Amino acid sequence: MMLEVRMDMVRAAAQGRLSLPSVPRVVRRLIGQLRDPGASVLDVVDELEQEPQLAARTLRIANSPYYCGRRSVASLRDAVMVVGTNTLRTLVISGGLEAVFVAVPGVNLRQFWLDATITAKAARSLARLAGADAEAAFLAGLLHNVGHLILCQGFADRLPPALAGARSARGRELARIEQDICGMDHAQVSAAWLDELGFPESVVDAVAHHLDPGGAGGPLAPLLGLATQLAASIEAGDSARIAVHKLDAGWVAAASLLADRLDEELAVQYEQIAAGGEA
Repeated sequence: MMLEVRMDMVRAAAQGRLSLPSVPRVVRRLIGQLRDPGASVLDVVDELEQEPQLAARTLRIANSPYYCGRRSVASLRDAVMVVGTNTLRTLVISGGLEAVFVAVPGVNLRQFWLDATITAKAARSLARLAGADAEAAFLAGLLHNVGHLILCQGFADRLPPALAGARSARGRELARIEQDICGMDHAQVSAAWLDELGFPESVVDAVAHHLDPGGAGGPLAPLLGLATQLAASIEAGDSARIAVHKLDAGWVAAASLLADRLDEELAVQYEQIAAGGEA
């Protein structure tokens, strides 16, 4: 399926309708490190310091109350010591990819990335409960919908107008509209782009299959599917208990999670997610 989707994208790009965004070299290097658990972000700190916007964002987060407390972080090397190499790598990658999209037809980017961040935090919380890779889940959650931005740019004359009356569309409903207009959907395009950037197969497969996590996408796919449901509940204003009870029971089982454990543990974390804090 992935090869077929990528060929579709190549044909669309050849017709001048679709192109995959380029990202800073330092971000590509950090993405490459995701495949090597022993790699240290210190190897690229000097290069990262040549990217002022990324460096400033990373230091701002490292100095936030959640990470820093009373200690002030003045350099990226200090930031590594405060937040850890894995978290710092995730922060830089996510910041670098967010910066790629400056303006997208028909999309409120501030709201888009807010929803993506909520999904990412929910995915990370679920992964921790399931004993899965929490940082990989966070990245999958944050980037699962970037294909929608790419499609809105590539089909600016058709897709945004079609969504004007369906601004609340997400998940499978959004994918159906994208398929009708573009011949591909955000899950496929997101996965193809992340694959092209060199993300680990676990992240790519989770994004590709999160709309229908029947086992083909590995353990992260159903977790990501559940995270998108939680994000939708947050947007609708649901309370923690109601949101957890709305989760699809089949997907909970597919994620190898216990419903009663979700009810007891995730609800507490969910309150933090809904408030915009860390989870």
